[in-house]
Amino acid sequence: MFDVRPCADHDEYGRAVNAIGQYFGGMSEEQVEQFERNLPHERMHAAFDGDQIVGGAGAFPFELSVPGGSLPCAGVTVVGVHPTHRRRGVLRAMMDTQLRDVHERAEPIAALWASEETIYGRFGYGVASWAGELQIQHEWDAFTEPLIRGGQRAVPTDLRRRAPRTTGDAVEDEDVVGVPPAA
Repeated sequence: MFDVRPCADHDEYGRAVNAIGQYFGGMSEEQVEQFERNLPHERMHAAFDGDQIVGGAGAFPFELSVPGGSLPCAGVTVVGVHPTHRRRGVLRAMMDTQLRDVHERAEPIAALWASEETIYGRFGYGVASWAGELQIQHEWDAFTEPLIRGGQRAVPTDLRRRAPRTTGDAVEDEDVVGVPPAA
């Protein structure tokens, strides 16, 4: 069994991130520091075999837009296991620990963009959406009605809580000031 826990310091963090980084040439000290700015230590789990880090799995904290609003979401990232420890339960131990942590943080969604999607189904992940591309000849890409232009303006952060956000004429919440289109 492997001990999996959040990284305690910068050194553990760098070694955990490089469990996947090694496959892409490794991450420099500067790259690790840049990554740390967005992914807190407590969100980066390291798998230990004794005192050696043999795997890592992170989860960015963010809000995911869903119909009707947004929800807290764990953005799973930098999941990797050293080749010396593959097929020995490291990934299972990391994903179990990470998903328990996500649950304890009351994040109802954990999402990832997997490079090998077949790996993650056993942990409850599945396809959430498909992506597609459509190419239309220019002579067919015009709007059927004239585009009515509205406007918006930036509002300083300290004022956003006091200003209503609008869509057309309906007030939705208090984040951004919108300017409805002119009649």
